[in-house]
Amino acid sequence: MWNRIVLCFFLLLCSLFAAEVIVIPPISEDIKTEGQKIYNKECYACHRWSREFAGPAMGENIGKYISQKEELVRYLMNPTQKQPEKYPPMALDPLSQKDAQVISSWLFYLLDNPKDPNRPR
Repeated sequence: MWNRIVLCFFLLLCSLFAAEVIVIPPISEDIKTEGQKIYNKECYACHRWSREFAGPAMGENIGKYISQKEELVRYLMNPTQKQPEKYPPMALDPLSQKDAQVISSWLFYLLDNPKDPNRPR
C-alpha cells in the first residue's frame, strides 16, 4: 500500500517538474529541402543570410543560438520582435514545433557549411 502511495507521489512530482525536451533533427536531404522551403516562405522576405535587409542578417541571428539550439525552436514557435527600434515589426506567424525544428536544423547546418550551394544569399 505504502509503495503505491510513494510511487504515485513520485510520478506526480516528476510530471510537475518535467521539462519539455526539444530535439533538433539530424540533417538529411529531406530536412535541407524542407528547411529551405520554410525559409523561403517565412524568412527570406526580410532576412538575407549575410547582410541586413528589412531585418538582421540571418547568419548572425542563428549564431547567437549556437550554444542553446532548443531556444531557437522555442523562439520560432512564439516569435517576438527583438529590436523594435531598428527594424519594422516581424510578420512571422508562429511555426509549428515540427517546422521550427526542421528550419533550425537546416540553419545550424548552414552555419557549419557556409559554401552550401543552397545557402540563401
